[in-house]
Amino acid sequence: MKVRELMTGDVATCRPDDPMSAAARIMWERDCGIVPVVDAEGRPVGVVTDRDLCMASFTRNEALSRMPVRDAMAKEVFACMEDDDESAIHDAMREHRVRRIAVVDKAGRLCGLVSLNDLVLHAVRKGDTVDTRRGREIVRTVTEISRHREMAAAV
Repeated sequence: MKVRELMTGDVATCRPDDPMSAAARIMWERDCGIVPVVDAEGRPVGVVTDRDLCMASFTRNEALSRMPVRDAMAKEVFACMEDDDESAIHDAMREHRVRRIAVVDKAGRLCGLVSLNDLVLHAVRKGDTVDTRRGREIVRTVTEISRHREMAAAV
């Protein structure tokens, strides 16, 4: 199955200079926990999560409306191409231990997002179970993402 068949295509985005409150509004209105951050050409330059916004507000004791998204966004974006096979999503999620992957077109512009929820809900609609190949792949991906990261030895 191709990534384009699994992705959510109508993704709301924000820009690095937008206030964090704009990203929070998108999350509230779209019932999501992540917003891709794009440049003027629509290429992803970061992502911001609800946790990023919360921690930025807490650690700076500042209102979201007074801080730009760039101050809280993760600047490393993990992406797959819309023509990639489903296995590319699982590989990227496992390797980077993330629950969401941006989807880009050949020009590098954002065209969608795939989350673990998308993978699970698609599998359920297909009637897949843990005993099917797709079900086993989802379980492997969730297991890998959920592993505790090794902590650096105390100095």
